[in-house]
This record gives sequence, structure tokens and C-alpha cells, in this order.
Amino acid sequence: MVGPMYYKGFYHLFYQYNPNAVFWDYNIVWAHAVSRNPIDWTLLELAIVPSKQFDIKACWSGSATVLPSGVPVLMYTGIDNRSHQVQNVAYPADLSDPVLHNWSKPHYNPIIFPDNNVNGSAFRDPNIAWQWRVVVGSKADMKGFTVLYRTRDFKRWIKANHLLHSGMTGMWECPDFYPVAVTRGRRHYQYGVDNVDLSDRALAEEVRYLLMVSLDLKRYEYYTIGRYSYSTDQYIPDTEFPDNDFGLRYDYGNIYASKTFYDPAKRRRVLWGWANESDTHRYDYLKGWAGIQVISTFHK
Repeated sequence: MVGPMYYKGFYHLFYQYNPNAVFWDYNIVWAHAVSRNPIDWTLLELAIVPSKQFDIKACWSGSATVLPSGVPVLMYTGIDNRSHQVQNVAYPADLSDPVLHNWSKPHYNPIIFPDNNVNGSAFRDPNIAWQWRVVVGSKADMKGFTVLYRTRDFKRWIKANHLLHSGMTGMWECPDFYPVAVTRGRRHYQYGVDNVDLSDRALAEEVRYLLMVSLDLKRYEYYTIGRYSYSTDQYIPDTEFPDNDFGLRYDYGNIYASKTFYDPAKRRRVLWGWANESDTHRYDYLKGWAGIQVISTFHK
């Protein structure tokens, strides 16, 4: 799973796809489907394929959103010509096209690249959080962590002085970081919190935040709920949430690399999941696919 999005009456689903085989390998692209509802989907042309030095070896996971200006944007990890993992963006070629058939990669990619303190072979899966913030998964030996970056124009990004959060659990893949309403808060808890609402600083301080990470070693997703400090750019889980790989899981089935987005049409946060199934490689080959997108879960 990479990026769900809602634009001009259509739900968009971007997902990782290998056009040459039913198994995962480095030749990954972004496929694209659209729907008027989250159930019936129409497959479109591939959205992103390797074509530039900054993604010539693969186009890996990422996320999608609509900017405050109304312009959709995709952010993804590209494997560049040096086999480094770098973060890139793509924009629609035609904003009047509601199903967004074609996408363009600006010349200033990559927008985020690994510095001397980040492992260039483990720096991936950018998640567009809110208020011009992005979190990226990484690791250093057995320490998994998320790095937060801020921007004012979605071109030039500044790395936070501190890690957003970390744990001794191996690589953190596909992080998801978003606000959740609290009981008796100003935003009624029966509805999800739209990221754009966080421009209200008082509301941003009141809500809690959910951090989910997919643990590469465990192949499961774990989450905590806590507070985010705007002054230090650090996330602190509430004490009742175990902060390790024995904590709460998103799902107790074979689900991995999930992604949420706020659905402005229905005023809800939607969780999309990737089920890796449990079939053998031989059966995957015979049926012609491996892995499915599971039915959405709707969070209030």
C-alpha cells in the first residue's frame, strides 16, 4: 500500500506493483486505480515508473495528499543510480483531469536525501503527516526510528533536530502518523480529525497522535497513541501504551504496510491494508498475483 487520496469526487488508490512477475523484487512501480466509492475500482495507467536518475532502479512506497492549494501530490522513495534511497515528489500533468491519468516528476527531485547520520540503504516510505510535515522510516543497526522533516513550500525540507521516535526493534517501515480526537474535546470524538484542522494550534495541542510502524523483522504493524511536541518535534507515547514489539497491533491477521487518509467527503479516517496472504510461491504463480488490498476499515 502506498497512497490513498480523494480528489474531485474520486477515491484514488496508488499501490506497489511488479509489472514483470507475481513476486516482489526491485522492479517496483506505482499502479493506480480510481473509484466513486471505496469498493468498485477501475484500473488506470501506471502512475510512476523508474525513469530518472533519482528513481532509475525502483519507485518504492510513499504517500499521497492534496495540498492546501488544491493540488494533489505524490511522495515516494526512489532507488537512485547509486542504489541510495531518496525521497521524491510527482504532480499531476493535468489538474483538470479528475482521475489524474498522468503524473510529472519535477527536475528538483530528490527533495529529501540521506545525510551522513542516516543509512542510505534504509531510508524509505515517506508519510505526509500534516502542516507541511513528513516522516520517513529508517534504522541504525537494531534501532528503528522515524525522522521528521518540515517545509514551507514542499520543495525545500528541513530535518528536525531530534528523531520523532525510536525503538530497539529493527527497521521501521511505512510509518503512519496522524491526529485522533479525544473525548470531550472541542472536535467531537465521533469524527476523525482532518489534518487541515491542525492549523488551529489550540486544537493541535489538544488532540492525541497515533504513530504506527511496520516492523520489518516481525512483519506486523504496531501502534501507540501519545502527544506530539511542536517545540521539539518529538512524539511521546502515553504511558498506557506498551512502546515495543509486544504492544498493540493494528490487526492480528496477515496485514502489513497499512495507510490511512482523511476522507473529506464522509468526514472519517479510512485505513487501507495490504494482506500478504499465505499462499505458496507456486500457487501465486499459477493464480497470477501475490498480495491483495483488503476492504477498508473506517475509523471514527
